[in-house]
Amino acid sequence: MSTCKRRGRVYVHCWGWISHEGTGVLHHIESHLDGLQYQHILHNVMVPSEQMLYPNGIIHLQQDHFSIHDSRVFQKWLSQQANVELLDWPLRAPDMNPIQNMWSEVKRTMQETWPVLPPRNSDELWAYVSDTWDKVASSMCYI
Repeated sequence: MSTCKRRGRVYVHCWGWISHEGTGVLHHIESHLDGLQYQHILHNVMVPSEQMLYPNGIIHLQQDHFSIHDSRVFQKWLSQQANVELLDWPLRAPDMNPIQNMWSEVKRTMQETWPVLPPRNSDELWAYVSDTWDKVASSMCYI
């Protein structure tokens, strides 16, 4: 994995999911996210990890109308998934998206525990983000 820097800052892109049973796997996105990569993440990360929580259930997927959610390659994949049901979600309603609460808590925790020697490259930052995601996940209460 190469170091990703912009204007002297190290950054990583990641994707994660949550449910009323808990948080799911956090996935490191190593390149520009497109419909094909999004399909890969859902098929190889979300579906298997969600089936561990809900072995015989339907996956109710909620998305926020990001452009890749409407890509042809992703829509084709979605139409072939008998166990994935897309929830209707209002346009331009990201503040209603429950994953935003998780990301806010991850960011807050990272700010409170930021190391004296900050991550120098994307590998170190990814490890820090991933550890923080797990820490927040273990402290969350689910109803």
